[in-house]
Amino acid sequence: MTNTTAIRPNLAKRKLQNGEVVYASSVRLPESGLCELLGYAGWDFVLLDGEHGAMDALTIDRLVQGCFAGETVPIVRVLRPNDPEAVMHALDLGAQGILMPHCRTAEDAKGLKNAGLYPAEGTRGFGPGRATNWGRMSGPDYLATANEETLLLALIEDSEGVENVEAIAAVGLDGLWVGVGDLALGFGVGTDRDHPKVTNAAARILAACQAHNIACGYPARNIEEARWAAQQGYRLIGFGGVEQYVMSESRRFLTGMSCS
Repeated sequence: MTNTTAIRPNLAKRKLQNGEVVYASSVRLPESGLCELLGYAGWDFVLLDGEHGAMDALTIDRLVQGCFAGETVPIVRVLRPNDPEAVMHALDLGAQGILMPHCRTAEDAKGLKNAGLYPAEGTRGFGPGRATNWGRMSGPDYLATANEETLLLALIEDSEGVENVEAIAAVGLDGLWVGVGDLALGFGVGTDRDHPKVTNAAARILAACQAHNIACGYPARNIEEARWAAQQGYRLIGFGGVEQYVMSESRRFLTGMSCS
């Protein structure tokens, strides 16, 4: 029987702390069963994409439940940087971590840390529900380990963020994620994520993370690139989203049938 008087462990964060590589997929559509499915598939965490997906508070609440049903870790990608209310709200709904987009400065990173952690490490206000099993766990027991089980990540996806990445990495988040798509756009190379400007920026982000002993994330396009990323030292590896898998497999099947 599940221990309802102890905080739910963040297994993805535990793996990172042990020096392991964790793997993530994402969900944009408001369907909790997709999160459950990804959990059963074995993903370490599911990114609930509140920046690009169709998500309000009620949706996040239901997707978190889907993640828990599939025994995976729900991480919410909030809509915008420097929005402490969105961070605190997602965590109060039961999310076990946050991915903040467009982290450009150390101050941005400090803002995420403050919003995501309780005092004395941060300034998060107290109002958890699902995280305390709706009151089954006492406030003091919850606070004793809440910060330890919260995973805070930031996307470096702007040239300003790359220029400030060493200072950002020094703030002490759990990890930084390379945003190859927006980096490519910002560098004026369209969607060419293999352009030297993008790959050099990614290498600088990885080096800053390694220098400060935090994890670095990379969005892989295929198994070969994921293996390469792990060999390079990336320890947060993402691979597409469930909607992408449905489209890919649908087209593969239908294209194959049309050729038969």
